[in-house]
Amino acid sequence: MGQNIKFSVKITEDDLFRFNLHHSYTSSQGILSVVLFVLLIVVWILRFAVLSPLYRVFYPLIAVIFLLYIPLTLKARVKVQIKQEVFSYPITYELKDEGLWISSPSSEEPAVLPWEYIYKVSTWKGYLLIYSNRVNAYIIPIADILSDYDNIVAFMKSHIEDYKIQIK
Repeated sequence: MGQNIKFSVKITEDDLFRFNLHHSYTSSQGILSVVLFVLLIVVWILRFAVLSPLYRVFYPLIAVIFLLYIPLTLKARVKVQIKQEVFSYPITYELKDEGLWISSPSSEEPAVLPWEYIYKVSTWKGYLLIYSNRVNAYIIPIADILSDYDNIVAFMKSHIEDYKIQIK
């Protein structure tokens, strides 16, 4: 095809947290926690007059726990994840005809993800996400690749099936 495209990005704790939060709240667990929060608040409001003082406090407290459990546990997990050696350095991506090559000073050999093994490519709130499966994605802050963004998207569109590309 054409010329390879090479770029590097540094993932921050905030990048990792935002991606994990997005992914959690679009999963069944995240949706269920929001539904339970809403149900508890609705029951609390509708039944407030007949609830004992203990339950008047108990219902909103449990509702808030349902709502905050996911972000608080993710925050703790991301704090541990970001300390991994792979996140200490910028990650270098190279788009080649054979696939996506991912390298970092923390690993000796680059990882190669053939184009046909890419699950999907999407954009979300300032990120280009390249999924290797339904759950795991390479997180690329668009601000870090702005000068090459159009070329990167064009290269991927020429190597990945249309139905796998969800770029806005």
